[in-house]
Amino acid sequence: MSKTVLIPLADGFEEIEAMTMIDVLRRAGADLTVCSLAEEKTVTGAHGVRVIADEPLSMVENCTFDLVALPGGMPGASNLRASEALTKILAAQNAHQGLIGAICAAPAVVLNEIGLLEGKMATAYPGFIDTIPEDRRSTDTVVEDGHIVTSAGPGTAIEFALRLTTRLFGPAKAAEVSAGMLVVQ
Repeated sequence: MSKTVLIPLADGFEEIEAMTMIDVLRRAGADLTVCSLAEEKTVTGAHGVRVIADEPLSMVENCTFDLVALPGGMPGASNLRASEALTKILAAQNAHQGLIGAICAAPAVVLNEIGLLEGKMATAYPGFIDTIPEDRRSTDTVVEDGHIVTSAGPGTAIEFALRLTTRLFGPAKAAEVSAGMLVVQ
């Protein structure tokens, strides 16, 4: 059975994080939709890489997903945070304990700022980790707390994407994808 995944992209997203999540989760068999926040489907990353999204976010606002995963990057994470439509999607996902992933700046700038990390342990990019209350912050590369999975940054993107794969499809599928990519663990 396929799992549905939403990866929203905003101008200034971190390319390694977004593309790693997209690639790994599609290898695992996810029914993955990449959305731009604007009606224009072309989104430009923090380092000038342009990506053509599948749909504008407005096309999926009323859909449900097994996972909503946010790349970081700046000003990408701030742009994600500014989207009322995305905030509503994340609130709905959280309300039914649906899986939410965020990496780099996104755990702090998006999830923490809209209250989704309340009572949750999390990690984030070192430059943003201090915005998460000290008793809930971790320096681990990937942190799982209930339905929220967070990760530290570009260098942890494969580990993060494989952890999301494990949560969606189980450890055997994550091991299969990992082996096919020659990930050393």
